[in-house]
Amino acid sequence: MMGDAEAFTRDFLPLFRAVPPARPGVCRICHSGPNDRVDGRPWPICASCKRTTERLTGHTEHVVPISLTIKDTQLYDVLVRRREPAIGTARRNRLDFLAATLTHFFREHAACLQGLAGGPFTTVATIPSTRTERPIEAFHYMEKVIGKVGAWARLHRPLLLQAVDAYAPVLAARDSHPAAFRVLGDRGQGDRVQGDGVRGDGVQGARVLLVDDLFVSGAHVQSAASALIGRGARAVVALVIARLVNPASTDPYSAGIWQEWGDRRFGFDRCCVCDRDRDHPAARQPARRARG
Repeated sequence: MMGDAEAFTRDFLPLFRAVPPARPGVCRICHSGPNDRVDGRPWPICASCKRTTERLTGHTEHVVPISLTIKDTQLYDVLVRRREPAIGTARRNRLDFLAATLTHFFREHAACLQGLAGGPFTTVATIPSTRTERPIEAFHYMEKVIGKVGAWARLHRPLLLQAVDAYAPVLAARDSHPAAFRVLGDRGQGDRVQGDGVRGDGVQGARVLLVDDLFVSGAHVQSAASALIGRGARAVVALVIARLVNPASTDPYSAGIWQEWGDRRFGFDRCCVCDRDRDHPAARQPARRARG
């Protein structure tokens, strides 16, 4: 079923919105809008990324969203409200659609992601649920999605991370904590070292592709990355299906990012890592909201 991810996603391209590469006016970590300095120049990272990384001893600089989204779009509904995607007469099973999205993107951009990691990935993991408003699922649905991606079959480590309940309110408040997740199955320093430098079944020396559905503040992604790095992961690259942006944000760039990158065609052949054509009109610094 996942053999032709391109055909599976072809009718649903209107659900996605292109993501700008990092540059002045675009956060170098999550690709949303930063604030301005006193002198009018944009900060290199947004306020959310600053808050969720500044108190961690380790975090990832590499967050790669496949798409931007805002609330009350169909992609947001698929990810958050668990609705089946539908355009006209074309309908898809939600989990199959998300698996096809990841399969198609990874097929096109594995080299981009591995370049950020410094080599091929040795582990693929996802972030467990920490929701406090309803009972936590035994298995986060993204585990099922990742299990459908054939390229990750040998690398997928189900339940590599475990949420620590005491820190769920911290994450719900969109802040990070290095102890919010516990790394399971790490056998520590006594393990046999494999040829790729990974120590046994643990994460010591691993290049981890950390996959999540929706990036909002970065609290979950950065807390999970910190836990993995703290256990010796060599690199953590976060691949997220969508980065939630707020065009009404007080920062001066998010509205321009949403508008300008919605005006260009979305295609799985481009991503925010390899799309660095500075001559493209939409690749310039995003339009800045005038101060009122």
